[in-house]
Amino acid sequence: MQITRIPAHRENGKTRIAVYCRISTKMEEQEESLETQQAAYTDLISLRSDWELVGIYSDSLSGLSAEKRPEFMQMIRDAQEGKIDRILCKSVSRFSRNVAECKKYTDMLRLRNVTVEFEKEHLRTDDPTSSFIFSLMSAIAENESRSISENIRWGYQERFKRGEYNLGNNRILGYDCVDGKLVPNKDADIIRLIYTLFLQDRNVDEIIRTLTDLGVTSRNGKPLSRSTILYILNNETYKGDKLLQKQPPKNFITKKPDPDAKYESNYLENDHEAIVERDVWDAAAAKLKKNKELTEVVGHRGGQPHFLYGKVFCGECGAPMTRRTVNGPGGGKIKIWVCREKRKGSGCWCRNVKEEELLKYEKAARIVIKLDGVDAE
Repeated sequence: MQITRIPAHRENGKTRIAVYCRISTKMEEQEESLETQQAAYTDLISLRSDWELVGIYSDSLSGLSAEKRPEFMQMIRDAQEGKIDRILCKSVSRFSRNVAECKKYTDMLRLRNVTVEFEKEHLRTDDPTSSFIFSLMSAIAENESRSISENIRWGYQERFKRGEYNLGNNRILGYDCVDGKLVPNKDADIIRLIYTLFLQDRNVDEIIRTLTDLGVTSRNGKPLSRSTILYILNNETYKGDKLLQKQPPKNFITKKPDPDAKYESNYLENDHEAIVERDVWDAAAAKLKKNKELTEVVGHRGGQPHFLYGKVFCGECGAPMTRRTVNGPGGGKIKIWVCREKRKGSGCWCRNVKEEELLKYEKAARIVIKLDGVDAE
């Protein structure tokens, strides 16, 4: 089937022009500042009687993702709504430094009969002979970003090897940055309390409630979150050490840690003054590890763990039994224990067990329930 595009006709017959400008810094004195680009394109369009300026879209932020450039996204929306016929841009790299994203949006605009014209490369997306050159230039722009990212990454790695690191915004509860070093502040007592409560077998929710009652809140005035408490308990900074490069470097396109990237962590021991004693931190780490191992065995346990978790196992396949709440025969809710593998659909036929049955066999040691039959509760 042949598709024929019929362009919309307007009364004045003028080509509606949009301009997109972007710079990676906010330095007004740089040669290609936003003001310079905007003025140049305004003068150019005013010289053409068949052109009509419908908008100048400008972003002063760098980055590869179009979603982080609000003016760019507004221009795309306006083009899709039929408000723009042609977009003028200084260069391919100003439009996008991500080759996949660049082609995505130019192809999207071309389907709407919107042409993108790049001044530096003398390219127009409505010219089929420029397709190969356009792809090549987009790839070069992306490679430039890759090179910059790798150079920055190499610089970080070299500083880490020398034991140097940047504290950034120093958002570490309990510490202040003084002359490039971490120094405990008045919030250090909060950190010590968290470790004390955790080693007293208080779960995270109980720790949060205790801190909230004492008036301890986050920077935005809200109670500390579970993730914050766990981060504090896992952070080696509080025993005076520092682990540099904890996770893989970010992918320069997705801006997320790249699991395939090779990197080397560097551990600095006794780097600064500790808030908690080393043996206290190690005891908390051992407890966290034990909790994690138990969670991996029996699944997510929520807040306070049930005392039977990790003690009840399926007599058919040996998998741990997990606790669930279901509707009972009379319409009320009852607690039952189900084989984890059965829930996954692995083929285990062990029947479900009412919790009241298990409580009859309560023991301090491990309990193995061997059940015959396949009836389910």
